[in-house]
Amino acid sequence: MDLKLAEQRLAQEFGDGVRGRRKALGLTQEDLAAMIGTNRRFVSELERGKGTSYIGPALAAAEALGVRLSSLFEERPRTTSKLPEV
Repeated sequence: MDLKLAEQRLAQEFGDGVRGRRKALGLTQEDLAAMIGTNRRFVSELERGKGTSYIGPALAAAEALGVRLSSLFEERPRTTSKLPEV
């Protein structure tokens, strides 16, 4: 699998999702930037599928597994096993 192609396609999908949700909430790019402690330019790049190279491998892994990235974050049942004592 070509990581770069997967990254580009999925980063664009992610950006589209961010843009859609932001607009649905009636927020501007400046509003979102202030909420996440960044600037409007970063939000613009994120929405255009740029500036997301840090999520590329995660996106590609999810695609390779045949799932959406969000499904990897869904709540899972917690195990009752305890961590070993130190």
